[in-house]
Amino acid sequence: MNYDIAVVGAGPAGYNCAINFAKQGKKVVVIEKNSLGGTCLNCGCIPTKFLWQAAKTKQKISKSLEYGIKANIESINFADVIAKKNRLVENLVKGVERLLKTNNVEIIKGEAGFKNKNMLIVKMSDGETEIYAEKIVIAAGSDCKVVPNIDFDHKKYISSTDALNMTELPKNMLVIGGGAIGIELSSIFSAFGVNVTLREICPQLLPSEDTELAMELAKVLARQGIKVEVSCTEPLKDEDKFEKVLIAAGRKSVTNILKTENINLSLDKKNFVETKNYSTNVENVFAIGDASGKGFLAYTAEQDADNLASGRQSSNPVPKVVFSFPPAASVKAADFDNYKNIVYNKTNYSSNARAQIEGDRTGWIKVAADKDSGKILGVWILGANADELINTASVMISAGMKISDIKREMFFHPCLSEMIYESLMQCAN
Repeated sequence: MNYDIAVVGAGPAGYNCAINFAKQGKKVVVIEKNSLGGTCLNCGCIPTKFLWQAAKTKQKISKSLEYGIKANIESINFADVIAKKNRLVENLVKGVERLLKTNNVEIIKGEAGFKNKNMLIVKMSDGETEIYAEKIVIAAGSDCKVVPNIDFDHKKYISSTDALNMTELPKNMLVIGGGAIGIELSSIFSAFGVNVTLREICPQLLPSEDTELAMELAKVLARQGIKVEVSCTEPLKDEDKFEKVLIAAGRKSVTNILKTENINLSLDKKNFVETKNYSTNVENVFAIGDASGKGFLAYTAEQDADNLASGRQSSNPVPKVVFSFPPAASVKAADFDNYKNIVYNKTNYSSNARAQIEGDRTGWIKVAADKDSGKILGVWILGANADELINTASVMISAGMKISDIKREMFFHPCLSEMIYESLMQCAN
């Protein structure tokens, strides 16, 4: 079978790439060995946020007396929560399938490997087929990374995928890895009553994040009953004490199944595909999303897909969010480190009327601006609705806005985003 474009993988990078090329009139096929939607939809962003929302709902009900409303949670059947999560995921997977078919993208269920630079051999449940394409896009995603001397047995030693499918809650759980995945799952299971210990080998949680934000988040987690340990060189020192050991140590490459050696594709030392502007060392082969080892975020993968199909590049700031209780978020200019005269300011949630109304007084919003030009350079948020507020900050930074631009704008009152405005106005003084 001959195509203009063959896309390997149907996650956020793959299915968006396929649809974008199909809209240009290209004959496109997408090959996926698992469920459409990739990690994000099936065992990442979507199911995690569903469980986070379920735990948040539980917390809201528990706080209802603050509003003069008496409500009690009789019991929680976690299997029912997981069943509801699964139904949501199934519906969204069907939505991706409809999108692909509506845009005339052919879908092949199977595992693809290179025969040569234009030919893929796809192993399917009922045999093999060969796919010829002028261009081949690798959007195969990534998989859960393991730690040395331990393998997933999917019973006690579990991955994030396993954790999202547990139908019974353990009494206690050890989470290894203080990045976004480890923090989110620690927060969720702790909120459902599991005794959680979170260990990170680096000196702080979220090792690449703002230190003040990471330290404050660690305090918040501790107040919620999560035992947080950083600089932990022996994370498995007392593993026998825990019913479950969740490994959340990051992501690993899956290029080994693509038979990239048949086309001499260049890989980095971690076996991710080496790229420059999505191109590889093989002229008609491209790589986007997790496959290139850059970002590991669904929305950066989607951006890769759009950029590749449109032939453009972007250096937009990348907003990041961790769904803890409350969530933490950050965004900063791509050239942040080039500025030497930066001024910071911070506004506490406790001083905001809307936060008081909603009973969400924990946290703060910190901003950074260039003192010379007034250009907005960064925003860090720990507090309610940080996941939504960070998009406003991201647009400000992406547009190259200055404090003087924001000073001319009007912010609705009472709202949480007023804290961004107030912090920036303080930077101007």
